[in-house]
Amino acid sequence: AVPEVLMLQEWLAIRLPTLAPRQLAPNALGFKLLSHCTEKTNAPGSPKAWQQVFAAFGLPLELVNTGCCGMSGTYGHETRNAETSKTIYAQSWQPQVEAEENTDRLLATGYSCRSQVKRFSEQTLHHPLQALLYALRSAGEHPKD
Repeated sequence: AVPEVLMLQEWLAIRLPTLAPRQLAPNALGFKLLSHCTEKTNAPGSPKAWQQVFAAFGLPLELVNTGCCGMSGTYGHETRNAETSKTIYAQSWQPQVEAEENTDRLLATGYSCRSQVKRFSEQTLHHPLQALLYALRSAGEHPKD
């Protein structure tokens, strides 16, 4: 038998009843999730699973409709693709990342996406699990690293 492999958010969503979530103090405006494009196409329910996990802890999570960030693994790192990568980023992610109302609210699932944001917008976006861990720690819950 082939074992079922789950993404982190799927695993957490399935186990929410046993994790005994409690209501945490949300970020004043809640969070917004920018999902990795490959993740959205290969696992369309993935962003909603993150939303389900956050909701169980009383944390609002808005799903933002974005396209590709332009990195696409190593594509954006290749010299011949640099300008195209930057153009793709500017078309979809950059307006979201640089909008003042999104300051300290954006989370991104993809490592390459977070790298692209740092590269072109000089900002650091956190992974959803990092935001959840921070919220737990801020509420006096101290999960081990």
